[in-house]
Amino acid sequence: MRRSALLAAFGRKGALLVWLAVCGAYMPTASRAQTPDSTDVTVPAERPGFFRRTFGNYPNPRTAVVLSLALPGAGQVYNKKWWKVPIVYGVLGYLVYSETVNVRQYRILRDNYKWLVDDDPTTNPTEPPFNQMSAGALRQYRDQWKRRVEMNALGIGLAYFLTAADAFVDAHLARFDVGESLSGQLRPSLQAAPGGAPAIGIGLSVRMGK
Repeated sequence: MRRSALLAAFGRKGALLVWLAVCGAYMPTASRAQTPDSTDVTVPAERPGFFRRTFGNYPNPRTAVVLSLALPGAGQVYNKKWWKVPIVYGVLGYLVYSETVNVRQYRILRDNYKWLVDDDPTTNPTEPPFNQMSAGALRQYRDQWKRRVEMNALGIGLAYFLTAADAFVDAHLARFDVGESLSGQLRPSLQAAPGGAPAIGIGLSVRMGK
């Protein structure tokens, strides 16, 4: 009876010791598994620099427009259309020179007209042909040169923006598919006119791909 009681007590204590030993062996492993690896660090992606963002996606239509607006002809250089740069500066140079001549002449006519109609004989025009012109004729010439100044200024602005538009279109067309799989053909077409009579025209047939 005493022996069986000892065996029962030892069995309970042995089971407890075995359970504690298993837990002690498992806990360090679990703690190591939960500890984050110091070497597993996510490196943030490096942001590309300004020049890479600007010129990396070549040719970028937006970049071409910005460069052309900042400096006329820069968009054409960016698109590698070097032969257009002399045309750009030739047109703009002519318009700017013409504007300076028109403004100078307009100011001369404006001042002489003021001197003629200010009712002060000491300020009348003295240089020909202004001293031989009436107030009406002088005013008419002044208004004509004023319109020239305005139209020339409009031409400068138009040429400036057309330069940017040309750079934008060139950058877009650089990505346009002009391979052998793209072809076009003009064909005659016959359609009915509103009155019922046949109308002959020309149609364009475009084939893309094989």
